[in-house]
Amino acid sequence: MIITCDAYCNMGYIYLQQPDKEMIDYQKEKDNKVSRYLDPSLLHIPLVVDFNRGKLLDDMRLSTKTYEKAVDDEIVEEYQNDLDEQGYMTGIELNLSKDKLVHLLENKAFVVYRTEWKGLPSHLVTLDMDHKVFDSSNVIYPLNEKQDAFVIIEVMGEYQIGLVKALLTRRNDLYPVEYLLAPQFILSEYTL
Repeated sequence: MIITCDAYCNMGYIYLQQPDKEMIDYQKEKDNKVSRYLDPSLLHIPLVVDFNRGKLLDDMRLSTKTYEKAVDDEIVEEYQNDLDEQGYMTGIELNLSKDKLVHLLENKAFVVYRTEWKGLPSHLVTLDMDHKVFDSSNVIYPLNEKQDAFVIIEVMGEYQIGLVKALLTRRNDLYPVEYLLAPQFILSEYTL
């Protein structure tokens, strides 16, 4: 999974679906400073089998609206998350400082759980610390009517800003585990 952080403007992007080869090559060519701040042993995403992890989601509200329909109705996006024509999330644009990225990596926030939810095998991809992902006040939004992929959203403040905390999916074709477990953390530092 490619996760970028532009330290100059504190912006990040998480590619949930594998981008095309051209984008992968472009990201690889960036002047990546992540190893300046982190031991290479921290630059991985583990696969953890935990069939009880899905039970933690049962305390959250499952929205009857898809994520796309909820945006600008129930929640507002922090920036703009990218969806494909069927509503599946392809990427997340977020506020991500260098310090926050380092903190998330040091504390092993990025994990792929093989779990079960509502009686079906699923993969849960966490994008923040466990206490933020599994907070019972979060809302689970299906990405479309098929209900085979969902996002866990933390709703913040009076403006109802929806922050993506995790992806829950049964779609290995769209969100292949092999891609999710092959991280490319890219930290760009430059000044004008």
